[in-house]
Amino acid sequence: MKSRTRPWTLALLALALCSAPATASSIGFFVSSYSPDDTDTREGVGLDLEFGSGPVEFEIRAAYYTELVSKANPEIFELEAVPVDFGLNRSFGGGGKITPYVGGGFTYAVFDFVGDVTIAPGVRRAVAIDAEFGFYAQAGFEFDIGKNWEGSVEGLFRQLDAEPEGDDLGTFLDQPLSMSGPAFNVGLAVHW
Repeated sequence: MKSRTRPWTLALLALALCSAPATASSIGFFVSSYSPDDTDTREGVGLDLEFGSGPVEFEIRAAYYTELVSKANPEIFELEAVPVDFGLNRSFGGGGKITPYVGGGFTYAVFDFVGDVTIAPGVRRAVAIDAEFGFYAQAGFEFDIGKNWEGSVEGLFRQLDAEPEGDDLGTFLDQPLSMSGPAFNVGLAVHW
């Protein structure tokens, strides 16, 4: 099924993520486990950019999760999700080997279905989910592992709904899907 996400939105997001490393103070990659309320837990991968060198940093983080399957009715759909988080981190500690931090901000999530949407045996419907806004809060710690390299472990909670759109979707898809839930990330970053 073709996504209804506007191409200019994806192009703008790609441009921001491609041009941002030129001014970033660190770039990292992470693996993630995301457990939304209305879908199963799924692992994903992501990219993290941080801007600033003091105790407060601006962060852009994007993750990619595939095959998010409905908990209530697994045969209805599989969903892909790309949540992009924009926020601030506040670190604590005076330059030790382990630095705890907290943060938060807003999320812009792009969704896409994988495969057909079946609402009853033999009954299929055209359904789309546009990009949605939400917010998140996080806490974690970074640890030095070498010159200019650091690891990180963090937990975050994302508040986010996905609104299915289409005609005669039945009771299950006539309400927003709660994509709210915890995510746990483990990453590696290089900073300069």
